Amino acid sequence: MSIEKSFNNVKSSKNPAEINDFLVEISKKPQKEYLKFLEFFIKDLDIDIFEKIKFNLIYLIGEIGNLIPLEQKYLKFLVNTYYNSDRWVRNETVQAIKKITINTKLIDEVIKLIGYAINDEYLPIRVNALKVLLNLDDIPLSIMRNLFLALNSKELELERLCINIFEKFLPDFNELINLLNYSDNYLVLKPKAIRTLLLIYFKSPFNLESFRKIISSLNWKIEFKERFLREIDTYEKIIIKNI
Repeated sequence: MSIEKSFNNVKSSKNPAEINDFLVEISKKPQKEYLKFLEFFIKDLDIDIFEKIKFNLIYLIGEIGNLIPLEQKYLKFLVNTYYNSDRWVRNETVQAIKKITINTKLIDEVIKLIGYAINDEYLPIRVNALKVLLNLDDIPLSIMRNLFLALNSKELELERLCINIFEKFLPDFNELINLLNYSDNYLVLKPKAIRTLLLIYFKSPFNLESFRKIISSLNWKIEFKERFLREIDTYEKIIIKNI
């Protein structure tokens, strides 16, 4: 049976199980032409049916977006669905966005979504959101605070991804200082995050003293400045001991 005939059959039946089977099948070999099927399922279905098929709709959007640029309306659909879905659908949405970044520039609403997703309570969503950032050409200032918050996590996979992001996009510690000052981002850093940043930017004692002087001169709240300086002192002792 042709794809068109299969579509007409499931469109008439309005059976969620049959629609899901159809979506799974066409996702195996995604094509630009399948966007017309998406249009129907997104716009013309009963809300109860839509809720039962949206997971596979999102997966198909990601697969097509992995091949071709997508119009903004599909990105907005993903955003709207994300904020009204459970953790499994949210995670699939973030994974779809990761695929879409290959061919499509993300709109501001999607960037904002990824910022929230970085600190979602569900670990796979956080991991996949950080992977989205690694696909971008640069890191928007608007989500730097969320990224600094992610550095506080004790999850090793999150730490690894954060390190990769900082090393890729912010290789110079002067850039780091600017971003810590931006919107008082330094306020969200716990000792764990500070240690991770020191590990990224200072593999040796070289430049550490100049970094300390810069931090000392900043107009930060005393408690947070002292926390940062304590971590620098401790870190310096460790790396000198290991030389």
